[in-house]
Amino acid sequence: MKRVSWMIAAALVTTLAACGSSSDPAPTPGFPQPAGTIAVNFKIDDTANQVWKTGELEWKGQVQFDPTTRIAQYNSDWNAAAPGWAKLYDDGPWNADPAGHEPAGAVAGDHVWGVTVFIAPPTTAPLTFGYGLRDATNPDRANGGWVWIGNAGEFSIPVGATGPINVPGLAFPAAGTNDMKLVIDTNALAASDPPWVLDAIAVKGSAWGWSEKVMYDDGPAGAHGDDVAADGKYTFILSAVLDTTHPPYPALLATGDQPEFVFVLGGAEYKVGVDAALEGVTGFVKPGAGAWTTAPVTLKTGGLGGKNTIITVP
Repeated sequence: MKRVSWMIAAALVTTLAACGSSSDPAPTPGFPQPAGTIAVNFKIDDTANQVWKTGELEWKGQVQFDPTTRIAQYNSDWNAAAPGWAKLYDDGPWNADPAGHEPAGAVAGDHVWGVTVFIAPPTTAPLTFGYGLRDATNPDRANGGWVWIGNAGEFSIPVGATGPINVPGLAFPAAGTNDMKLVIDTNALAASDPPWVLDAIAVKGSAWGWSEKVMYDDGPAGAHGDDVAADGKYTFILSAVLDTTHPPYPALLATGDQPEFVFVLGGAEYKVGVDAALEGVTGFVKPGAGAWTTAPVTLKTGGLGGKNTIITVP
């Protein structure tokens, strides 16, 4: 009789363990969505090149983010220091168990980087956010590291929104085989009052995260691609700054690419009004082992504020 009672008790314990007692907390897979918020999803596709790594991309813009609560809010200041911008991840969806940071349905390790933030929908008027993408390793928060391609994006949250919102992202294009050369002739610059300061000549552009790169007027002996030394024509070659090991991973250009750039003369951007100046500027493209050919330099259309100079890769 004692043996039967022991067997019944053991079976009861096993049943309770399998079902869970009423005092056990209910399992909550994934990250718990904060009350009163909607999910806002953003992702970037790097499957073509597979170079970006954890912690290197962040969603810059008017979307200020708290990484602990994962709640974001509107801030008109694009460069606000706190709480910061949302980093992008490739660790799986936020609502999985264990929880990642990417939008629902994402696949960890597929080189599509994403993040879901939670925003309280507006109650009186729609909220419109401007945004882009930044290399988070660049120390210049205000001006450096911008790696978004094209005009800055915008998305809106309507009053009383209840469902998730998918913010348009982008796919990094595959690296091409075309080199680019930029030349600025300081003898033929646009008029300026006061005159341009020529003690330092540099260029910044979209193909290398908008960091300033030194230009050279040192001739063939300098090995920087310059044609004639000390003739006032300063040269920059994209292939000289290629780096497949460190952000922003500059690469050669593909057909149809439109890299943007702005020259910097003595610390001042080479602009007339708000637009980049065209006077004295020449661009070249070289496909593979081919020869340099002239690529017309034009102004980029659209966007916010002034226009940058671009060339179009044939």
